[in-house]
Amino acid sequence: MRPVSLLSLTIRWAVLLVAWPLCAQISAGDDRYARLTPAEAPVVLAQFRSSRLAADTCLKVTITHKPRRGEDSAPVPGLLWISWSDGGPRVRFEARDAQGRLTYAFLAKKNAQTSELWVAQNGQPAQAVKELGLGSPLAPGLLLTPFDLHLPFTHWPQAEYLSTDRVVGRPAHTFLAKNPQAGAPAQVRFALDRAYGAMLSATSEDTRGKALRSLQVEEFGKAGDQWLFAAISVRDEATRDVDLLQVTHAALNLRIADGFFEPRTLDQPANPPSDDQFKPL
Repeated sequence: MRPVSLLSLTIRWAVLLVAWPLCAQISAGDDRYARLTPAEAPVVLAQFRSSRLAADTCLKVTITHKPRRGEDSAPVPGLLWISWSDGGPRVRFEARDAQGRLTYAFLAKKNAQTSELWVAQNGQPAQAVKELGLGSPLAPGLLLTPFDLHLPFTHWPQAEYLSTDRVVGRPAHTFLAKNPQAGAPAQVRFALDRAYGAMLSATSEDTRGKALRSLQVEEFGKAGDQWLFAAISVRDEATRDVDLLQVTHAALNLRIADGFFEPRTLDQPANPPSDDQFKPL
């Protein structure tokens, strides 16, 4: 497997990215690494949960499986729509085959009260997924699942502040979210950039705290005057295999109708923005 470069980033996941230089070595008394107080921690988490884009967005992506040994898989193309409603983000994803036929689609919504997910495969009606686990891959041979794009753990009710440390070269606040349901992952440890309230990484763990899989922002890019995440990796900690999701184009400042995010529409491919609306990253 070709090595995946790790860049220092800040990212509001599926929202806004802002680049920042690498930090110097941690020194004694460095305020950037000061612990949050019991009053500050819930405020930081609430601000992250409420972060959003100024307008709806559609991203063209590719997902490549990179096994620890052997050749990379052929990239799986997809479309990812991002919007906001009812106090939280909405995400719709579609994967299509070489002929443009819809092979997999999911729709996810989350806010402070609930987290919902629907999945449709091969043009069949959407099915609600009640479990908050890792789920099944977006395509055969991949690791990436709706869990990795929906990120339901950011809104799980039980989320405890742990520490403020260096993560991907940045001062970051680490939280531990407990799954309200039984199953894997039992908990997710995720880090938010101190300066921008941006998620840098997330590690899914079992009940003993053993890492199952890790998600990390790898790269960023600019479409027009908007910084966006350009690549994320998901690694299986047992096999050390990696999936790399890369954003190739972004259509910004869209106005997506509410009906677009209805589960009944998942069995048919959605109409993407026109080619002239997409900007390369």
